[in-house]
Amino acid sequence: MNLPLAREFQTIVIILTLMSIGLSGFEVFDHIWIWSLWAILIFFVRDFRRRTPADPLANISPVDGRIVTIEKDFDPHLRRQSIIYTIRQSMTGEFNLHSPTEGKLRELWVNKSNHSKTLSFWIETDEKDQVVLEIELLYAVQHASTHTHPGERIGQGERLGFTAIACLTRVYLPVSVKRVGCVGDKVIAGQNTLANFTH
Repeated sequence: MNLPLAREFQTIVIILTLMSIGLSGFEVFDHIWIWSLWAILIFFVRDFRRRTPADPLANISPVDGRIVTIEKDFDPHLRRQSIIYTIRQSMTGEFNLHSPTEGKLRELWVNKSNHSKTLSFWIETDEKDQVVLEIELLYAVQHASTHTHPGERIGQGERLGFTAIACLTRVYLPVSVKRVGCVGDKVIAGQNTLANFTH
């Protein structure tokens, strides 16, 4: 069943929908309260198709949110200088994670510290450009998960998993990229361009 819902939660939504319908038949339950919780769940796990631009050199925003910084700094994953786009995930957008570029998933890292946890993807394009996508979880209520595995090929703008709520996302790009997005820009996952490769 192809529902416009995050694949990780489709079974849960179907079960809760059936339970809500069943409980609505009993007068002891507040129907408005039951369906309000159901609507909140649907809001958080919605997943509508995004229109990815037909530009193979584009690096697409991985999340819905706003660009908070663009800087040239050290990439701790690949140990190189990079152009780093930092995006604060929106509280009202979709909470799905998309690939910024097309290529092979070389590695997947999960790192934990006393203050945060990160989920990072290393993607290598056919032209050997290296891109790292990092999701930083600063609070207990934040969550990130993926259904992809190292060695798999992923498409530009393809959905990689689910991430919420208001996570901090960083995209590490080669220093040679041409910047498109600017600090303060509102971006849509799988749709808006952050930067272009220069080949």
